[in-house]
Amino acid sequence: MQPLMLNAPTIIISLMIVALAVLAVRRMMKRGLCDCHDGECPSGGCSGCGAVDKMVADMERAANAQK
Repeated sequence: MQPLMLNAPTIIISLMIVALAVLAVRRMMKRGLCDCHDGECPSGGCSGCGAVDKMVADMERAANAQK
């Protein structure tokens, strides 16, 4: 197996990946998994969001169409 070579481009790319991962975790901690509001969902989860309601309605229509 070839040894790991740490040159400047490898270090820069690694630091960029770590920085983006930190930003993603920070955003998830701030907003949670709901992406349709700036902050917490008023309902305590995404069940009150319009995107979820639309998805459920689409799934119900698709299930009724198959019967």
